[in-house]
Amino acid sequence: MGIRLVYGLKTDDASYLDSFYPARRLREAAAASGLDYDATVLPPWAPMDAALAFCAGHAALVRGDAPPALYEALESICPVVVNGAAATRLAGDKAASAERFSAIGARHPRTVLVDLGSDEPPLEPPFVLKPRFGKMGRGVELIESAEAWRAAARRLRDGAGAGGYVAQDYVAQDYVVTSRGRDLRFFFARFAGMDGADGEVPPCVAVLRAGPGLASNAHAGGSMEPYDAPDGLADEARRVFADSGLAYGTVDFLFADEPGSSFYVCETNACPGFEAFEACTGLDAAGAILGCVSYAGGTR
Repeated sequence: MGIRLVYGLKTDDASYLDSFYPARRLREAAAASGLDYDATVLPPWAPMDAALAFCAGHAALVRGDAPPALYEALESICPVVVNGAAATRLAGDKAASAERFSAIGARHPRTVLVDLGSDEPPLEPPFVLKPRFGKMGRGVELIESAEAWRAAARRLRDGAGAGGYVAQDYVAQDYVVTSRGRDLRFFFARFAGMDGADGEVPPCVAVLRAGPGLASNAHAGGSMEPYDAPDGLADEARRVFADSGLAYGTVDFLFADEPGSSFYVCETNACPGFEAFEACTGLDAAGAILGCVSYAGGTR
């Protein structure tokens, strides 16, 4: 059994994987470990048939903007899919994630679905407006007044075009001002030489992310540096990750106070980028991700 990567990208040119950093690093890590490995792309306009045939009988690794149906179809023909359909779906849904955090008693900012058709703000401003299924900080904005809410809602409705809009495509989240432009990320994967925790939970490495604006991720111009997380926060990160069902991924926390003695869990991520992470830590994140696939597939 080998490992087959399907990357959801807006191209049908598989040669792009040779230059695209995450895909290139995964190929390099597989070659260094002597793994039976191959990769393909799945653009949004293409049927899934070729990708399914490509992965059948192998451990499947899915990254990028792949449709949820792909994960579910792969689970019927592959011994293992990393990350799985249910865990990936939960991590990608900010409303469902907030409900899950509440269910397990994890402290997090209040998060509610919004109705773009209402003039009444969903939370008392200021609050953060986010796409419910957003990624890499795209479409995140700070709403500072009722007037700003009405303008944003009107703009989003108009941008939806003739097809209209879905009222629950966005969430509003309490604005944690002490975390503006910064957060903590715990990256979980099977890093070489590190012991796991709590049985199936892989090791984690913490980094501080900081950016010039509201968001802190690299896509928004943020930077990253190693962070020595307090034991209690690392334990909470492991608890949240264990509940997520992910084989690898991240748990992100917001600073609930200025000195960094209190935190809110913000979200989990089933497909984190790792170029900045590898540069910051010197760790082989690509190899650690493949290690999760091998572990889940019973080939460890």
